[in-house]
Amino acid sequence: MSFRVYAGRVRDRGLPFGRRHRALRNAVGCYCPLGFNGTWAYLSAAGDLGKDEAALLHALDRLEASRTVWIGEMEAFAERRGAEKARHRRTPRRAETRHLLGWRWPGPEGRQAVLGEVGRLRAVHHRSPFPDVPAEDKDALAELDTWLAGCASAYLANGADLDAGRRDAIADRLPQLRRHVARLGRPWDFPQAYEHFRLLLKTAELIHNDTAARDTRG
Repeated sequence: MSFRVYAGRVRDRGLPFGRRHRALRNAVGCYCPLGFNGTWAYLSAAGDLGKDEAALLHALDRLEASRTVWIGEMEAFAERRGAEKARHRRTPRRAETRHLLGWRWPGPEGRQAVLGEVGRLRAVHHRSPFPDVPAEDKDALAELDTWLAGCASAYLANGADLDAGRRDAIADRLPQLRRHVARLGRPWDFPQAYEHFRLLLKTAELIHNDTAARDTRG
């Protein structure tokens, strides 16, 4: 079923509250810009979603507001692509597509949402020991692990802000981190390392997408 159908069920006071709560989870399954767990964690800040109707409806309002902005962004992108194709530019800009489809929270409260998710992921990373990794990649991965964890800590400490030097360095290191994560995932010999660095990559992309969007807006 569609996001709109689930949203309608969340608002339907004729349904048992448990079904409305499950409908919100299904709606998040349809639209989860921070991933399911990250999106649900952010919406849960509204209150006890399993018991509080006001919190449940507020969470849905937040989710719908973000989705509406995202749909508008995708429609604008489609219009730009149509114009570019008319000028024989067949391939979209990779940076633009990565941003549109990447980890972020479009629309209202975007900064607050990303800050919360980076904090959640940083806590997971902090509890995780450095995993077993391929010997030939250990030095590079250890350096990335330490440096990007430091950037996440600075981002959190500064209330979702980061100095220009670190922002540029994250952008420069993201391709390297993506290559490492892809190699760790194939073959499946280092599952703990893959999960550790997949979450680190998500953290770095969240920070990059958030700070780059604010730079673009000036």
